[in-house]
Amino acid sequence: MKKMIITSYSSRLRGSIKLLILIPLFALTTSCEKLLEVDTPPASLLKSQVFADDATAQAAVRGIYSYLMSSYSVNGFHTAWRAGLSADELTYFGTSNPDIKAFEDYNILADDSNISQYWNYAYTTIYRANNVIENLEASSELSEAAKAQFAGEAKFLRAFLYFYLVNFHGDVPMVTSTDYLTNSKMARTPSETIYQQMITDLNDAIELLPAAYPTSGRYRANKAVASALLARVYLYQGKWAEAETTATAVLGNTTDYALVALSGITLPGNKEAIWQIPNFNNNIYTNEGYCFYGALYNSANQIELRSDFVGTTTLPGVFENGDARKAAWVHYDRYYKSHWVQFKYRSYTTTTSIPDGNRKENSTVLRLAEQYLIRAEARAQQNKLSLAIADVDVIRARAGLPLIANTNPGISKTALLDAIMQERRVELFNEWGHRWFDLKRTGKAMSVLGAMKPGLTANDLLYPIPASELNRDPFLEQNPGY
Repeated sequence: MKKMIITSYSSRLRGSIKLLILIPLFALTTSCEKLLEVDTPPASLLKSQVFADDATAQAAVRGIYSYLMSSYSVNGFHTAWRAGLSADELTYFGTSNPDIKAFEDYNILADDSNISQYWNYAYTTIYRANNVIENLEASSELSEAAKAQFAGEAKFLRAFLYFYLVNFHGDVPMVTSTDYLTNSKMARTPSETIYQQMITDLNDAIELLPAAYPTSGRYRANKAVASALLARVYLYQGKWAEAETTATAVLGNTTDYALVALSGITLPGNKEAIWQIPNFNNNIYTNEGYCFYGALYNSANQIELRSDFVGTTTLPGVFENGDARKAAWVHYDRYYKSHWVQFKYRSYTTTTSIPDGNRKENSTVLRLAEQYLIRAEARAQQNKLSLAIADVDVIRARAGLPLIANTNPGISKTALLDAIMQERRVELFNEWGHRWFDLKRTGKAMSVLGAMKPGLTANDLLYPIPASELNRDPFLEQNPGY
């Protein structure tokens, strides 16, 4: 059993109330380890002032997005390194930070600050969404269009946070109000119930949100953003017909969305991007670019792609011969120039990126390629093999690979599903935890990871509930093995 030390932290909801503040949209941290510090706003600001008109209510919604970008919330870098180490994508080559190595070796402690800070930031963001939803319902001053837009965004963001909490921790408390007394004594909610809440929230969001983005850039939720996440949720729930239909709704909008060149998937506003998180303060780089490609000199960020993932002179790697994604998305780090890292994000300072020169990038959360692969899997599961092949081949064609329709048109369902998992592995690697979650949801984690990670048990497939929460809430129970 893993060691558990009970320590004292701010509770998730008392911390949520303390941290609830309207800060400028998308304030981005410039260090991989920097935390966002905010003060408690006046109580009157939370109720009467914030929701007095469309402009102040919009500021509250922007505050949710802004908080989402804080260093330890569910952002692209922190999600990717944890999940990538736990899966078969990344390895930690440093020696000074055992807390990072613990995610690779499944020795995570329940009092690990990476767990508690992530948990608290996630629930604070959910608290903000709940606050917006409740106050929109009670407001008589806002326009109906504004209320619909803001409620749709808040419900999407709440579903987004719960998706990651459930996939990292399993059953977690499902907080859908700002009632502190009730929320502070909540037991864990079954994951299935939380998934149903996600589906409800996302369907509501699709109904409420317009087709157009509410501001310039693809930074806030519209119908397609909510639909893209819902398609993923349906896939994870094995609701194949619903996943196919929902992904089709996104893919059918060929005016606004299309695949782009491999080198351009992180560029601001590119047509493949469904939802991006922008960089302000005159930055051109993302946390992903800075911390994965550019900052490997920092002992806290000595994380590289596994050699058996990339391939060397003696190891074949996971890419097929001729796969253009390897050349486009895998590169030596810019500091040591000897460690393979993801190169989807290429900018690493405010002025420099290599080798493409000075280019601004955005953290890309949802993109169109995933929707093709969601629909392919959903169609294959329904024995619509020719349609599934067509979707996979769209992705393979961009990568410069032979099409399955030409090389193996009679492929079996089992083999096609394996081919789809392979495409997900090389298309979505080091993005938002896809590989770790895919191995778990398909029941392949133990067989795939067991050989390379001796000592792996089924208990290791979920991260612990933070010790601080167990110490504070007598109704919570720990995951087995911690």
